[in-house]
Amino acid sequence: MSVEIASSPQVDRQQRRKAETRQRLLDAASGLFAQRGFEATRPQDIARQADVAIGTFYLHFADRREAFVAFTARAAEELMERARQRVREGESFEERLRSYLECLLDYTEEKPGVLRAAFADEAVIGGESEGASLRARLAAALARGIEAGMQQGEFRCDYDPLLCAHAIVGLIQQALQHGHHRDLGRAVVLDQVTRFCGRALVRPHPPSES
Repeated sequence: MSVEIASSPQVDRQQRRKAETRQRLLDAASGLFAQRGFEATRPQDIARQADVAIGTFYLHFADRREAFVAFTARAAEELMERARQRVREGESFEERLRSYLECLLDYTEEKPGVLRAAFADEAVIGGESEGASLRARLAAALARGIEAGMQQGEFRCDYDPLLCAHAIVGLIQQALQHGHHRDLGRAVVLDQVTRFCGRALVRPHPPSES
């Protein structure tokens, strides 16, 4: 006869406190990485900001690099969740891409420094943790969309989806920075980037027969 052992209230409280402490540490790490970058942020700074002992930091993260990976993962998930809520079924590729870019710009305005830190310092998690950087996460999500578009006949089929996705993410990152420095205006940048990517990817419609 099998016996099910219910979780005790004490165990539940301990697990909840552990999750809350980790969340507090991640909040502190995110703020410091956004303000200072990876190199200038130490584990003891994160612990102090979270108001916990340095030993508590190491109970949740092996090192500063692991905290940075968690910071990057959270930023990517927040961005993709916003995009999922904004994109509407039946929209064209350019409309979907524009929605993604609007999410990116809104997030940048709401959480200054987060994306800059995640993109600028991604080299610290490259190589050893393939796919862990913000660029890699966003490119992987975009590649899935490109592959689906190819299967549905929306996109040209002579591209490698992941290679193309990385190229687009890099283009977007540089174009947004360039547009900001030149003060081109949000609408202009969004319009030109979406049209450029759309013309490269979307399969042209055959001319209608008269």
